[in-house]
Amino acid sequence: MSVSRYPIWALVSEARRRAGLTQAELARRVGTSQAAIARYERARVMPSVATLYRIVGACGLDLRMQLVDADPPPSPGLQAGSTEERLERLENALELIGSLRNG
Repeated sequence: MSVSRYPIWALVSEARRRAGLTQAELARRVGTSQAAIARYERARVMPSVATLYRIVGACGLDLRMQLVDADPPPSPGLQAGSTEERLERLENALELIGSLRNG
């Protein structure tokens, strides 16, 4: 499970589900209340990173986070600029495609 794909509440819920634990059982393992686990899973409260690691560890799983370079910003392409600029680029692209087809 990739951290980047899941919101925190989903990580808590998925870890608990994989471990086959109830909220109360997980709470006992973590040293918190069932209500706290429920709040995390319902996105009412955000656990600290340390708490998230404890929750995942109590489920017998390992949570790995890493820093990676962000994707480069998208090139302007047809999306950037005013409507007129985008239409002009589109017309130029269509003209180029037409000239390539007619060869």
